[in-house]
Amino acid sequence: MKRMVLGLLAILGMASISSPGFGADDEGVDPRIGEEVNRICFMPSINGWRTVDRLDDVVLLQRGVNDWYYVELLGACSNNVLRSAIQIAIESRPGAGCITRGDQIIVRDTPGLSRRCHVQRMYEWDDDASAPDTESDESD
Repeated sequence: MKRMVLGLLAILGMASISSPGFGADDEGVDPRIGEEVNRICFMPSINGWRTVDRLDDVVLLQRGVNDWYYVELLGACSNNVLRSAIQIAIESRPGAGCITRGDQIIVRDTPGLSRRCHVQRMYEWDDDASAPDTESDESD
């Protein structure tokens, strides 16, 4: 019986970790993060990128004019690395022009160092939605 309860708790814990945003409950999820997508296709390349404040291993990628995507990464892609990047490129399957889960994003910084980060998950991003209130933590 104890094993079953511990197994259930482990499964519930993994489900809350896999939720995008700032926490597992509905109030803690970033409202700017939309539906999960299976692929993002760029023609011919990424239009832009930027970071999300205080989040490591996350980058926002721009496709077209106002199409932004929240991309969770696995690797050495901290917020500082992404902010100081001079170039971001995708390494996907040959001839695809799209990124999917498991593909790599290559980040190059000023000294010419390259880092490879694997795409974990991708979501639509809504710039017009209100960001979670995090200023109350800093004002104390």
